[in-house]
Amino acid sequence: MLLALGQDVVNSRSLIHLNIILANTLLAPDGVKDLFGTNFKMQIDKETLELSSQILDDVKIFDKAIDVAEELAEDTYSNKKVSIETFSNTLKRRVNNGGFNKQVLESFFNIYISLCNVKTKKRNSIWKFIVQNLYKPYFLAHKFDYVIGNPPWFTYSSIRNEEYQDILNYLADVYDVKPSRVANFPHLEIAAIFFSYCSNYFLKENGSISFVLPRSFFSADHHDNTRSGRAKGFKLNQIWDLNDVSPLFRVPTAVLFGDKENRKRSLPASGLKGVTFEGKLSGHNSKYSEAIKFLNEKSVKWYYTKQGTSSAFTNKKYRKQEKPNPYKKSFRQGATIVPRSFYFVQLEQEFPDNFEDKILNIKTSEAIQTDAKKPWKDITLTNGIESKFLYRTALAKSILPFTLYKPDLIVLPITIEYNDQKEKKVKLYSSDELRSDGFMYAAKWFKDADNIWKIYRTEKNTKFSSEDYLNWQNKLTAQNLNAPFLVIYNMSGKDAYSTVAKRENFDLEFLIDYTTFRIELFNENEAYYLSAILNSKTPNLIVKDFQARGLFGARHISKKILDIYFPKFDETDELHLKLAELSNSAHEKAEKYTVENPPAHNLTATRLGRYRVEIKKHLHSEMKEIDKSVKKLIG
Repeated sequence: MLLALGQDVVNSRSLIHLNIILANTLLAPDGVKDLFGTNFKMQIDKETLELSSQILDDVKIFDKAIDVAEELAEDTYSNKKVSIETFSNTLKRRVNNGGFNKQVLESFFNIYISLCNVKTKKRNSIWKFIVQNLYKPYFLAHKFDYVIGNPPWFTYSSIRNEEYQDILNYLADVYDVKPSRVANFPHLEIAAIFFSYCSNYFLKENGSISFVLPRSFFSADHHDNTRSGRAKGFKLNQIWDLNDVSPLFRVPTAVLFGDKENRKRSLPASGLKGVTFEGKLSGHNSKYSEAIKFLNEKSVKWYYTKQGTSSAFTNKKYRKQEKPNPYKKSFRQGATIVPRSFYFVQLEQEFPDNFEDKILNIKTSEAIQTDAKKPWKDITLTNGIESKFLYRTALAKSILPFTLYKPDLIVLPITIEYNDQKEKKVKLYSSDELRSDGFMYAAKWFKDADNIWKIYRTEKNTKFSSEDYLNWQNKLTAQNLNAPFLVIYNMSGKDAYSTVAKRENFDLEFLIDYTTFRIELFNENEAYYLSAILNSKTPNLIVKDFQARGLFGARHISKKILDIYFPKFDETDELHLKLAELSNSAHEKAEKYTVENPPAHNLTATRLGRYRVEIKKHLHSEMKEIDKSVKKLIG
């Protein structure tokens, strides 16, 4: 991040002159006290110097001393280096009134020696520049009334330098920016660390800060500490929402304002003042005088809202709900059935009357290739297969309100076995194991797939075979095939769409793909009850404030909707039973509608959205009653 120190120019136009300093604001030195005063560490090339922090007392003296060290190093590095006495005499003559004591002279001398060393190694081109600029932030500590910036927009996981990662990790801990869940830390925007650090380090007491930031600071789990007031260094006082301004940046944008504060930082229950902006600009990088013509602004209030484990800045003041949803932990994501070209197939012959002990001709599904990505897009496998390796699954786009559209045919290297309690268990095979067990066709199919996998898999997956990746975190073998009812809903998209899948209604065993979430149940009414809630209006409206946003609005419904609390199904509760009945009726009606009114074309994202709306319109009377009941249930 660049530091800019401004100086007013007295002029009728009140121009501002900015001195731009190229420095990393997060690497300003913090001294460590010992018996000899306060020291800090400076790194030149691969050499670490321990220096007296007194050399940073005066920026002009510091710069002149580095100039002297550089000039002497240039003159002497290939010959005999000067002694500390000679260096001290030269420095005192060049820098009048330097007030150099022993520790300061030794520190500058050590810098001189280090610069000689890098010149000897032919690595000297930028080190004077780096040393003089890197430590400029130290001279600017606690000097500013205002800090205004656009900090780096990248995540912790995108940093490849381990030393810099360690620095960021340390600062995230010091300023309480690090999210409580370790799994969320890699997604943390480095901008969050800059916000806390710059407030604490550069602002005077009572100073103010404002940063342009990704709008993910409004709802992303990894930024809860910034929203809640737990993060140190500042207290938020205003929020601008630029979500409806375009063109702007590649992601939705906001501006957070704060005052320097290291004590009481929690947000007021009455909310923060703020502004929402809306408008279509004439182009990128518009001047303010031009942009203002196209902008509408509206004053709003922002509230810090909690729903289960999720939090967000919202315009509505919701009732605080920290009670966990009793179903959240029970819903699980499906298996990574990818690359699709290995597993999604179509029959190359007439459909059989049944799938018992047959050899069937199959090939990679043509329909799945539309959405396939390189390097897997043009891969097509063709072969015979033992029918016991054929299964059904549903992608997110197959899930419609209260029904399932054309579950996909897939081939998997698994068999369904029974344990001593006569329970079904999923058994995973490698191609070699399939051949050993006599499954010649399946062995060839999955051997071909694994050979292609080894060619195109990414570097981080080199330790995993194709079947290992398929069963990542046991998301395939852990699926419970004994529960007769599944409630499934889509992972992506702005709204949840759900259906109850009954295992008895499938011609093959049904497995769950990673694009969907499922819960396995033994109570049919409970399944219908859950599906009704997930399809209803109220939770899908509430969750919008907690979802991630792209340029086209809310996305990735994921498990966020399960942060909205609703009670566990109670067979004795009339409202619960009413929802189950309504849902059952909606399922019957929706299934009949899709049979009588199938989509005319493949369900692209746009067509899928329209088709889902059409089904809900067809279910108008049921949806009206469901929405009314769910609103009463959630409150």
